[in-house]
Amino acid sequence: MNRNSKILVSVSVLLISIFLFIIYGTDVCRYYKNASAANAPTLPIGSRMLVSSLVKPKRLDFVAFKLGDSLFGKGKIIQRLVGIPGDTLEIKNGSLHINGNDVDNALNLAHKYRIPLKISEVIKQDLLDMYMYDGVPYYPDNNTVTLFIPKNIATKNNLENYRLIENKDNFDRDIFSVYNQKWNKDNFGPLILKETEYFVLGDNRDNSHDSRYSGTVLQEQIIGKAIRF
Repeated sequence: MNRNSKILVSVSVLLISIFLFIIYGTDVCRYYKNASAANAPTLPIGSRMLVSSLVKPKRLDFVAFKLGDSLFGKGKIIQRLVGIPGDTLEIKNGSLHINGNDVDNALNLAHKYRIPLKISEVIKQDLLDMYMYDGVPYYPDNNTVTLFIPKNIATKNNLENYRLIENKDNFDRDIFSVYNQKWNKDNFGPLILKETEYFVLGDNRDNSHDSRYSGTVLQEQIIGKAIRF
C-alpha cells in the first residue's frame, strides 16, 4: 500500500469514527428503535427514528427526553409533546384540551375498548399485532374482550360506545402522588404549565406512562425532535 492509499484509509477511518460518535455518542443526531407500544399506532414497535438536538420541537411533535422517576428509573423516552410553557392543559372525559381547544380530533390515538367477543372475531383483520397476541385478544373476559384500538379502526367499526373512560369521581393514586390533585387519566387538570415546563403524552393513551404519572418534563431534559424514517 502506497503512502497516498494509507492516508486515504486513515482519513476514511477517522471520518467514519466521527460519524459513528455523532450518531451513537452525542445528541446531535441519534438513532433510536422503538421498543414500546406507548405511542402506537403512530409509532409501532420496531419503528426507527432519528433524534437531533439541533431541531427545536414544536407542539404535537414527538420528542426524546431524559427521564428519571421512581418507577422506571433513568432512561431516554420518546413521546408526543402536547403542552409547552404557558399552556393551560386539561383532559375532559378522555379528550385533551390545550388552551380550550380539543387537539385530539386531529390525531389517530389508541384507547381502551371493551367489546363483545363476537365483534372482535368479525373485525379481526382490522386488529393489528399490537392489539392481539398470536391471534388471541389480550384481555378476554367471558363474552367480552378488552383491546387497545386506534380511533380510525374504532370509527370504521362503530365501536365508540364501547370505549372505556374513567369516571371523573375516581381519582388515581399515582397521579395524586405527583400533582396532589384528585385527577385520573381521563379527567385531568386544568394544569397551567410553568416556564421551562413541558407535558408529554403517549398516543396509546390508556397504555402509556407519561406526564400524567411521571410529572412535567423540564426544558433541560428534552434532547430534541424525533423523526420517524
